[in-house]
Amino acid sequence: MSFKFLITLLVFFVTTLIVIICGAVINRLTEGDLRKQIDARLNWQVQAVSSENSLSTILQLRRFVQRTDMSNASVDELFDVQIPTRIYLNNELFLYTDGFPEILTTSNNGYSNVAVAGKEWRVLTKTLQIPVSPRVAKYDQIAIQVAVSRDFISTTMQDFRQTFISVGVIAILLSALITWILCGVLLKPLKRLQSYAENINDSSDLSIRIPEENLYSLSEVKVLSQSLNSMISRLDFSSTQTEKALDTSRGFASNLAHELRTPLTSMKMNLELLERYSDMPADERRKIIKDVVNQQDRLFGTLESLRLLARGDLSERTVFEEVDLPLLFKELSSRQISNQGGGHINLNIPDPPPLINAWREGLSVMFNNLIENAYVHSDLVVEKLEIDVTVTMEDGWIYLSVDDNGVGVEKHERRMVLERFQRGSNNHSQGSGLGLSLVTQQVEIHSGTVEIMESPKGGARVRVALPVIEGTDSN
Repeated sequence: MSFKFLITLLVFFVTTLIVIICGAVINRLTEGDLRKQIDARLNWQVQAVSSENSLSTILQLRRFVQRTDMSNASVDELFDVQIPTRIYLNNELFLYTDGFPEILTTSNNGYSNVAVAGKEWRVLTKTLQIPVSPRVAKYDQIAIQVAVSRDFISTTMQDFRQTFISVGVIAILLSALITWILCGVLLKPLKRLQSYAENINDSSDLSIRIPEENLYSLSEVKVLSQSLNSMISRLDFSSTQTEKALDTSRGFASNLAHELRTPLTSMKMNLELLERYSDMPADERRKIIKDVVNQQDRLFGTLESLRLLARGDLSERTVFEEVDLPLLFKELSSRQISNQGGGHINLNIPDPPPLINAWREGLSVMFNNLIENAYVHSDLVVEKLEIDVTVTMEDGWIYLSVDDNGVGVEKHERRMVLERFQRGSNNHSQGSGLGLSLVTQQVEIHSGTVEIMESPKGGARVRVALPVIEGTDSN
């Protein structure tokens, strides 16, 4: 069922209901008004006949007299000859006009309804007990009766109902027709909106937007078009992100296959050599076994980095908590020195130490990879390696700088090495190319930034900026 048809049908039923209710109310009010008019005419007639001058003249002449000199007659002296009237003297009929219904005399004053030969009459009786004139005999009782047929009320109301029904039916049909036409006019913007939406759907081009200016006079339709454009923008963004994610996944899978193939191939060749030459000298055997162990360590390192990357991709804000950076960095630095077999890591942290709302494990991954990157890619022996870790605060940000005295990173490669499976030209180690990408991932999770520059110590400086959530005193 179309919206246009539904609105028209609703207006049709509502208009019909209104016409029926209004008809019933007007019918009742009109009928009551006609009855009041009849009673007013009867009362006026009785007052005109019972006035002192009129009644005295009628009783003397024994007939109803219509005055010819109307200019000097008061309202009370005039009566309507078209209203049947009769007078009783001591309960005996004294005088009457033509057309009076054959009804029994009633001594009850006031109005009454009488049915005669299937015809309804409205009767008003008024009894007088005063002398009319000194020239006229004194009467004990004078009764004046006037009557008006009520048939004209039924006739009038029947004509009214027929007219009202005819007008009501025309009004109902006309309102439905007007509603149908107006709905067609008002729904044109929606049809244009539908046409634009269908064009976007057919073309599958999410860069197209529905025009909003000078097309829609209805504010609701304009708001709807804005909502649709907003939805299309989100879909476009989501589609773009999905495409990027697919491209990244394809590249990631390709790079991963390459990274895993190299150590596995080397391990296979070494193992085949050991199998083929069982009488190989012990020194060469030890070299081959050491190479196999190194390749295996490389595989484990790559797989561990991939695990951390996957964990970072699935992280949620619910794992964030307050982290004491000085305590965390001191603990991780000591562990790194122990694992790497030496080296110098100098921590420079401001006082009071900063507290941030962060993912503790994510910060650990970030810091460990920054330190390991300095160890692995410095091309220095552990005893000569120096690493400075500096934390500063400025304008609501925490800046973490890790400097080393290694070979550094070429300027044109500083953005590239932050991506996955990318190594710099100065890198002669067998790293997986995932360390700095783990740093980048964790920095993005914490809404920060990372950049590589030249260190004053001659090597590389990796500078991380993280937003400060809360700063407190050390005490």
